[in-house]
Amino acid sequence: MHKIIFIAILMLGSGAASSYNASLIDRTEFDPSIQLLLGLQYGSGINYGFGAIDSTNEKSRSTLSIAAKPSLKTQINLPSSNVYSGISVVAATTSLDGEISGQVAKSGDQALDFDHSYIGWKNSILDISVGAQDFTIGDGFIIGDGNYNQGAENGQYWIGAFSAWRNSLVVRLHLNQFLTEFFWLRTDNDFRDGRIIGVNFEYLDDIYGELGFSTVHVLEGDAFNLRGMQAWSFRVADFRPVQIEGLKFFGEWVLQTGVDDQGGGRKNQAFGWYIENEYEIPFGSYKPVINYRYSNLSGDDLGTEKNEGYRGLYYTIFKRGWDTWYQGEIAGEYHLFNSNQITQMFKLKLPLSKNSFAVIYYYDHELNEKHYFGQRVNSKKWSSELNVGVEQMKSTGFYGYFGLALSRPRSAAKEIFGDDDFFVVQTFLSYNF
Repeated sequence: MHKIIFIAILMLGSGAASSYNASLIDRTEFDPSIQLLLGLQYGSGINYGFGAIDSTNEKSRSTLSIAAKPSLKTQINLPSSNVYSGISVVAATTSLDGEISGQVAKSGDQALDFDHSYIGWKNSILDISVGAQDFTIGDGFIIGDGNYNQGAENGQYWIGAFSAWRNSLVVRLHLNQFLTEFFWLRTDNDFRDGRIIGVNFEYLDDIYGELGFSTVHVLEGDAFNLRGMQAWSFRVADFRPVQIEGLKFFGEWVLQTGVDDQGGGRKNQAFGWYIENEYEIPFGSYKPVINYRYSNLSGDDLGTEKNEGYRGLYYTIFKRGWDTWYQGEIAGEYHLFNSNQITQMFKLKLPLSKNSFAVIYYYDHELNEKHYFGQRVNSKKWSSELNVGVEQMKSTGFYGYFGLALSRPRSAAKEIFGDDDFFVVQTFLSYNF
């Protein structure tokens, strides 16, 4: 599919050039860019003293992930519509000791592959696109991206170099404040070549914010017991029910039904939801922002024939800041994957200048049911986690993050792994030019 889209993009360009139509050439816009990514991490007390999963004698590790991502976007401006396309390639690798927890990327993993390769047409009402492209619903709680970024296929994990769905067909209808999206999506092999269809509806109000409803059906894909699942979601974003300046709410409520095809045909009966408030404090030129989020994602009751375990589907990061849906630099990336958990997040974002911020996160993690992916435990208490970091953004295309993360195990985590504190120091750099 990548080759087909690539040939179509070349044909667009060669067709315009061969026709010697100066007017068409003048209406064609080219946007080339290169993104460079680097992630450097050091962790100690790995997995609460258990050690790396792939080498339990390693209690500390250093990891370096790097990637380069050249891309080209084009757009042909027709009298009442546009033809657009995009293509990108990623070269990525992981070195030093390999991914910290020892689960998803090893030292020496590398990849060179297409990420984006899509083509589309749009006017003021209709937008149709096909190929490997980004597609996200809301803030990426259930549909974020189709890449798990495992080292074996994608060369790295933590820097998230690949973001596009492997293939897709997306049809969008824009009618005033209403948006309707019909989609067919295909994941990468980390999700075992998943195939998803669905519909998304959104209503945007300038005063009250965004309301959305979506339904998703997983047709294929043998990862994480997703095949056969149906999900129904209602959400709000930038919601301002009361006109208090700087105060807004986010939330999503997801019912998962259908059949667990990989779990012997059990019926899915799971529920996941979150509510989050954000308040920008009117204080001086640079305003601090505080957030509180409560998320409740059901766990499977091991004593019933149904599957009550909520599964995180295809969630992603970065859509509303550094955190979004990897809930904690340690628990969210290595231990709890938006399933069978109750998590409270407290966040404070302090502007240091126009382009830099200090961020402080505190997470309280509990299990919803007394088991860890089927292994029974005697407590629901998992961990408490503190993340502290500094972010810097510049108009030149630079983004930098430096942070510390400390996670302290509680009763359940001690039963599964150990009782050591898990500490990580890390930096993430991205530059677009």
